[in-house]
Amino acid sequence: QRLLYMRTIFTYMWDDHDWLGNNEDAQNVEAADVAKRGYSIAIPHYPLAAVESGYASAEETAPKYQAFTIGTVRFVITDLRSESEKSTEDSSGKTYSDEQKEWLYNELAQAENYDFVVWVSTRPWTEPEEIGGDSWGGFVSDRDDLSAHIASTIGAGPKNLLVLSGDNHMVAFDDGSSTDFSGQDEFPGGFPVFHSGPLTNFGSGVKSFFAPSDHYFTDGCMAFNSEVNYQFGTVEFEFPSDEVVESGSRPCVILKSYADNSANLIFTKRLCAGEMMREGTTESDTCTLPRLSDTTFYMFVAALAVIGVYGILSLWYLGLKKCILALEYFGIGLLFFLLNLMAAVAGAFCFGTLGVDVFSIAIFTLTQAILGSVFVGLALRGYYASIQEEEKGVQLQDEVKISVANEAEAGETVDNSQRNYLEEEVEVVVVNPTDHDPAEQATERSNSNNRKRTPRNGFPDATSVYSM
Repeated sequence: QRLLYMRTIFTYMWDDHDWLGNNEDAQNVEAADVAKRGYSIAIPHYPLAAVESGYASAEETAPKYQAFTIGTVRFVITDLRSESEKSTEDSSGKTYSDEQKEWLYNELAQAENYDFVVWVSTRPWTEPEEIGGDSWGGFVSDRDDLSAHIASTIGAGPKNLLVLSGDNHMVAFDDGSSTDFSGQDEFPGGFPVFHSGPLTNFGSGVKSFFAPSDHYFTDGCMAFNSEVNYQFGTVEFEFPSDEVVESGSRPCVILKSYADNSANLIFTKRLCAGEMMREGTTESDTCTLPRLSDTTFYMFVAALAVIGVYGILSLWYLGLKKCILALEYFGIGLLFFLLNLMAAVAGAFCFGTLGVDVFSIAIFTLTQAILGSVFVGLALRGYYASIQEEEKGVQLQDEVKISVANEAEAGETVDNSQRNYLEEEVEVVVVNPTDHDPAEQATERSNSNNRKRTPRNGFPDATSVYSM
């Protein structure tokens, strides 16, 4: 915005937040004094009509309504804060003084002297009747009278009025269907309203997020509730050459709205002088601000999915007899998230209808869920890693026990086989002398002495034992 203000010639008219609060006006006397003096010191402006007419003696304390002409376009800027008083059950309220009302009516009555008249109204025009409301719907008597005056002058004549409006924090347009409150049908009383979006601001705020409000536009509600919107509008005038004018061509105005930058066009409208007003309709077009952008919505969906994974992992860990730790992981993380969310919402309510940046909450929720899932996931991984280490240790101990047992069993088997073998051989040696002839035994001993004796299993054979 700093670069915009440095590079662009602009005319500025304040609204409620310049009066130190939401929906503030002249009834806040202290804020009124500060706002008026600050405007005179810091805001470049055209001569103030109240000072020129002698209605106000000093510029610092004067209401700031003013008008100026560029080419064949007359710009009329009303001050709808300095002199306004909200309506009550006993009073219809007023949005401006009688002096400013007379000045405005006179400006509009001269519309035929210009190709276009552009009236800058800082209060939304099309909102429904509401006692104490901050839009024109809170000043029904003033709106009805002004609408009738517009119909009887501009509607009956040049039909070249364009109204620029703000305060609703959205881009919107109405072709005149919702703007006629004149109560007559002799002349067209519906005029086009170009509602410029917030240069850098939220939509309608956290209250409207839970209970969306209807707005009345044929093309409207082109902002996101409780998200920061970067929107602006431009007005371009087309004036035909003299030759084209003689052929019946009319000057036209082109309205364009953008989001984020001049490459992202929201909509465009083309209106021509003499054709800009129409009869209003009994059934007004309505719209509501969408709660979330697609990006924020899908971030919340992803966050909820990850939170589901987070919960499953925590319950899984809970089932592994780690109850206290699992409850800490899931419970403390969830509590921390809820406390932050409640703090953000409570902070928004403390400032009235200021929005909560839901996009930031979506990022926070997704980040919190991912970190929680990773945290519990790492805990699960560590748990199973320790279990595997314990199982490996037990398995290794079992293998060692089995190996030792096998070796002991193998050693006992060898000793038994050797003992049995000796007993069998000795038994053979003892029995043989009784079963053979002495002559054969002598021959056998002689032959055996001449043979090479080969030990079996490391022991001398029975014959060698006998011969000894």
